[in-house]
Amino acid sequence: GQIQEGIAFCKMGGEPFIKALVSYSVCSALGQCFIYFTITEFSPLLVSTVTTTRKIFSTVYSVFRNPDNSLNEMQWGGCALVFFGILFEMVAGAMKGKQKAH
Repeated sequence: GQIQEGIAFCKMGGEPFIKALVSYSVCSALGQCFIYFTITEFSPLLVSTVTTTRKIFSTVYSVFRNPDNSLNEMQWGGCALVFFGILFEMVAGAMKGKQKAH
């Protein structure tokens, strides 16, 4: 795997390591800020929905992008359930919004 390359990179130290470490830290901090903002301005449920949606799209994209990655029938069924749940949540939210307007 890639563990040996990662360890060698960390042992190398110097400027490339520091740049990678700083950029990773900044990206991580920004990500936490966006999560905090989403929770405080919207709801924890929305954060969970966004995270789940991102993960399922990443999984499906990975399967279509690389033929070596494949899903069996049960895994495709799980993906379908997740997409159905997301769609159901969107429709339920839209209907709830329409009821409040009336």
